[in-house]
Amino acid sequence: MFKIAVMGCGVVGSGVADILLEKKEELSTRFKDEVALGAILDIRDFTGTPYEAYTTGNADEIFANPDIKLVVMTIGGLDLPYQLSKRALESGRHVVTSNKEVVAAYGKELTKLAFDNGVQFLYEASAGGGIPVIRPMNICLSSNDIYEIQGILNGTTNYILTKMKEDKMSFADALALAQKKGFAEANPTADVDGHDACRKIAILSSIAYGAFVDYKDVPCKGIRDVSYEDLALADKAGFAIKLIGSSKNTKQGVVISVEPLLLDKSHMLSGVSSVFNSVLVKGTYTGDVMFYGKGAGKLATASAVMGDIIEILCGTNPKVLPGYAENDAKVISDSEGMSRYYIRIKINGDVESTEVRQVAKSIFGEEGKIILPDNEAPSYMAVVTGYVSEKNLDAKKVELEKTLSVTCENIIRVEG
Repeated sequence: MFKIAVMGCGVVGSGVADILLEKKEELSTRFKDEVALGAILDIRDFTGTPYEAYTTGNADEIFANPDIKLVVMTIGGLDLPYQLSKRALESGRHVVTSNKEVVAAYGKELTKLAFDNGVQFLYEASAGGGIPVIRPMNICLSSNDIYEIQGILNGTTNYILTKMKEDKMSFADALALAQKKGFAEANPTADVDGHDACRKIAILSSIAYGAFVDYKDVPCKGIRDVSYEDLALADKAGFAIKLIGSSKNTKQGVVISVEPLLLDKSHMLSGVSSVFNSVLVKGTYTGDVMFYGKGAGKLATASAVMGDIIEILCGTNPKVLPGYAENDAKVISDSEGMSRYYIRIKINGDVESTEVRQVAKSIFGEEGKIILPDNEAPSYMAVVTGYVSEKNLDAKKVELEKTLSVTCENIIRVEG
């Protein structure tokens, strides 16, 4: 008998419970054992629902049941799901989770704890939602040295940027629409400020590079400063703006960040729109491999959780600890590196746009590209610079603002 407890019957947890109830006979036949939902931990009242017979508000009841061999952790937050996951592993039960906060903060510790107790701690749903990416990296791409990852890792921000561009909306209006449709939380900070994507790129990088990347070391910038004007000007210059989690594994250490980037329209991630997510993985043998799909949603994420459950049912226990459970990555800054940048310039007072163009050309050189909106007397414009360091960019920005009555309102790095 192999019973499964679902801790947290919210969006994802209820999706897992639904699949377990629907697929009970199929799973039991496939694995020649009774595989079934055993309990649901939740303090809410589920009277009159399919979950009623399984629900308890007492975790001790679950841990006292020897038939429960696996715990699905879909409770949100950090402390409680961490403590319950740790308790489950210490009791010799497998744990599968979609909670990216727990994985990013305690994944190293919980993986070692699972190994020591002869069980597994799996978390496919924590980094890509319904997109299978962790298992392919661990198995299908395992002969490669993965050296770079780029990803649109948050469907909420991708939806907001898409609506801003397509419907000429402000950030505030697009965010309000995302909240109305249920794509964004009432408190959207984790999404729009990049913290959600930050945890995901740290998780993926830890797996890919065999060394634990602490998400607290990841430089992180969200999309609050991106305007419709930025998206329109970038489009005119042949770019799309996306919130990108990226990392590179170098001899010196891991260069990693979450930030809005200008992507050339030929880039594989530039056309990913709305709530869809995508992860681009670069390996020594495969080259570029892209994973694409819904990064959230009840059944999509529950499907990823079920994939982990089935892997455990197949009995594929690891023989050795993964590298990230034993090694820490060295996260380094790339501030001395050379990049191109997009700068949105607000024209103040009576300054003519022709004068701004002339001065900008003299400061940024012939390699600088001026982008103008379609209106005859623009109050703003943009420059895409040539390759400069951050220090040199800051100096040029100061020079431009001192020379003319203009304000550099937003600066976004250009990918590549």
